[in-house]
Amino acid sequence: MVIKEKFDLLKGVENVLKLSRTTLTGVTIDKGPRTLFVMLELMKGRINHYTKDEVFGLLSSISKREMIKVVKLPTYGLPISYNIPTKNMIINLSPFGIDEITTNKPGVFNLYALMVYGITFSALVSKKAKVSDKTAPVIASYILSLLIRLFGKQYGLLGSFSIQIPKLKFLTNVYILDSFFDIKGTVAYKRAATASAYNYKEIVDKLGNYNFSDINDFILSLSDFEIMPNINRHLFAARFLKQFGFNILPALEDCSRFIATIATSDIKSSNVVPTFLYKYNEREYGKILEITRAVFKRGK
Repeated sequence: MVIKEKFDLLKGVENVLKLSRTTLTGVTIDKGPRTLFVMLELMKGRINHYTKDEVFGLLSSISKREMIKVVKLPTYGLPISYNIPTKNMIINLSPFGIDEITTNKPGVFNLYALMVYGITFSALVSKKAKVSDKTAPVIASYILSLLIRLFGKQYGLLGSFSIQIPKLKFLTNVYILDSFFDIKGTVAYKRAATASAYNYKEIVDKLGNYNFSDINDFILSLSDFEIMPNINRHLFAARFLKQFGFNILPALEDCSRFIATIATSDIKSSNVVPTFLYKYNEREYGKILEITRAVFKRGK
């Protein structure tokens, strides 16, 4: 599984942090994890989620919750990260426009969602848990559903150009195999062809022109192969931003972010990530949610 360094759709925002212990201490909110525990303990009875035991098992242990750092990083746009030098799970309050946790900001269900996202993401980044490349077709199928729902009408994928869907499914599978799992070239093409029932040999001579580990090249291929003519990174990102908000974009470029996003989207009454992602493909969403269950428990 590939851990991306930076996100192209977010113009270079870092995926994981590399802050020194001194720098991290300077932005850390004193007693942040303790406040998290107190806030969530008061609402424990209202939380019904498969992650509950692991979340409260971590927060209720003074020694274990040392791994959590609640910080203010105004220059960092994401609410969750992982700091490699100190091996800390990072909860960043700055995206919520606040400097401290209060009784109503960012809200108890958002705090719980941040814990679930953070634990899942940290487990994957630190390699305490892994996602098998065998899951690539499921992830690709779900993302394909997003692409068709968001761009289908605009590009005729639900009508006269529906013949392009197998090719779109093929390219999406190639992108996920390469970008998420570092499976490249002919091996990726053959696996993607099997998953999509598409005969890629008619375009094989052109596939080498694209670096499918890069979402920019994936988007370019969608235009060049006339699936979404003239689509570019800005139009692509703008559509996702409008539909899902800022925090969905990292999930399109990094496997660990994608898995953490799906896990978090299952927490109702929160808005860290959209809670309606299941609607776009309930069958594949359910399969991915099962993956998140296994990852979450292995990473506790």
